[in-house]
Amino acid sequence: MNLSAGLSGCHLELIEDRIIRKYSTSNDYNKRLLSQAQKQILFSQRIFKNIDTPKIYDIGDNYFDMEYISGHNFLDFFLTSSINDVEFIIDTLFYYFDSLLSNYQNINIQSNILNKVGDLREKSAYKNYLQNIEKFVKSNNTFVPKTLCHGDLTFTNIIFHKNRLFFIDFLDSYIDSFICDLVKLKQDLYYLWSIKVQKIQSNRLEQIYKHIWKKLSQRYSEFINSDVFDVLDAMNMIRIEPYLTSSHQRTILEIIIKSTKLYENFSSSYGGTI
Repeated sequence: MNLSAGLSGCHLELIEDRIIRKYSTSNDYNKRLLSQAQKQILFSQRIFKNIDTPKIYDIGDNYFDMEYISGHNFLDFFLTSSINDVEFIIDTLFYYFDSLLSNYQNINIQSNILNKVGDLREKSAYKNYLQNIEKFVKSNNTFVPKTLCHGDLTFTNIIFHKNRLFFIDFLDSYIDSFICDLVKLKQDLYYLWSIKVQKIQSNRLEQIYKHIWKKLSQRYSEFINSDVFDVLDAMNMIRIEPYLTSSHQRTILEIIIKSTKLYENFSSSYGGTI
């Protein structure tokens, strides 16, 4: 039984009653898939309040087998959720981020960003924006807390239960910092990427997302209001570009990229030419 997967190109298959196989169809992606499995194992060894991950049973050259977890996707959960359910999500995310921040050291990620800019620039439609980001990074503070991070922490990568969240679809990241997880949540909660791409029309869902992002923004304002967060926010959206499969997705991405804080700042600084 084949199941849907994300934009990465990996596939999911139910191979037994309670076992799912995630596999790559490209040899070029095998190394990344192994890194994802290792990160999922690492997360399973940590204790996060109200958060679990599916157990991994086996790892091969181009696949890994893991526990099948039943539950609700973000749409089913939030369309029927109570106020207490929403507050549970907020509190659980607070516990998660506070735990990651309990022990960390700051690291300089300037070279990580510049290397990623170089990788993206060749095939991107946003070359001028990337060039401006490069200049900005070279002249600004690029220190972040080094912590464990999921790597792709959107609500599409969470299985929801009333009293527990299951994190799935971990992603190897070019930067290891909880800030990357906040950036991915902004993608969902503030820019409404998943809602717009899936053409979901729900005022209720948008209001809930706005409320959750407001709470996260208030609690972690020190990090979210920083220059380096703005850089990673912009880079996150540009990194989606190679995986788009329709003009609908490209239109949404363009609107979001042009609404990022750095893009608006650069437009003001350079007379709208970026």
